[in-house]
Amino acid sequence: MSADARSQAGPHIAICIATYKRPQGLRALIDSLNNQQLGVRDVRVTLVIADNAPATTARSVLGEIQDLSCWPVIYVLEHERGIVSARNRTLAEAPPDADYFAFLDDDETASEHWLAQMLDTITLPNTVAVQGAVEPRFNVVPPVWIEQLNLFRMGPYEQGAELPAAATNNSMADAAAIRSRAMRFDPRFNTTGGEDEEFFSRLRLDSGGTIRAAAEALVWDQVPAHRATMKWLRRRWFRMGNTLGHIALIRRHGVVKRALKGVGAIGWGSVMCIFLGFGSKARWRQGALELYRGAGMLAAFLRIRFNEYNTSAVSVDRAGGG
Repeated sequence: MSADARSQAGPHIAICIATYKRPQGLRALIDSLNNQQLGVRDVRVTLVIADNAPATTARSVLGEIQDLSCWPVIYVLEHERGIVSARNRTLAEAPPDADYFAFLDDDETASEHWLAQMLDTITLPNTVAVQGAVEPRFNVVPPVWIEQLNLFRMGPYEQGAELPAAATNNSMADAAAIRSRAMRFDPRFNTTGGEDEEFFSRLRLDSGGTIRAAAEALVWDQVPAHRATMKWLRRRWFRMGNTLGHIALIRRHGVVKRALKGVGAIGWGSVMCIFLGFGSKARWRQGALELYRGAGMLAAFLRIRFNEYNTSAVSVDRAGGG
């Protein structure tokens, strides 16, 4: 197809999905993508699915996926374990004429206007990527403090607001900006997570473009019971801090500032636990999580990596363990 013909056909979006042992979640996500309301927009969509557990899950439902999806599907098996391996495989397999890469997780469902809202936002001037809002759907009623602290939400955002980075659980990026720089997710984050923070902030810095919020581009994240616990959250907050520290080390920029922020997070967390958290379970837990985040940052400077996405840890998580 010529460039003129592609332009007349409307933008082509490659929706990139890395999946691992969540066939039911993948089905629910595809169902939600089938229900997108695009109005008069002339849009082409291709689903690009990289299965990182090829022996057991999505391969067995490939025929169902193709039957379920109203969009063309590119399905590949990625044998090298790791979140970065799977995400990079989706980029490698995406159609070469895709105008945008969108990213969603296999435990999410998209609201019916998700794609339209993402497209409206990414066409704003100088926009290189967009981040949509994420709301949790808990499998069981969570503790009150989980809701009070909004620990599983991303947003709410002001429409078009500038953001420092984006996350692959609800984002879209300009494909040309990625291709022109031969960008891929950094394999050093393959088992640690945080690869999206590094990728999108690098895209913003290298391109000089802006990452914006798509306030109404909502997805729902399915939260199992074992994640709505302090045991799981303290691991996640330690990892998030650890990611930020390692990004500073890799770029050799802002290392001192990040170390100071780590110390500051520990200090502020201690204050919340000891003084402000008295009589408030939510505030005490918030302080404890700040402590873990700060400790994760400082651990990075000791070259400690927290492998949240190693094979055994992810298998336990998928099985519903802590």
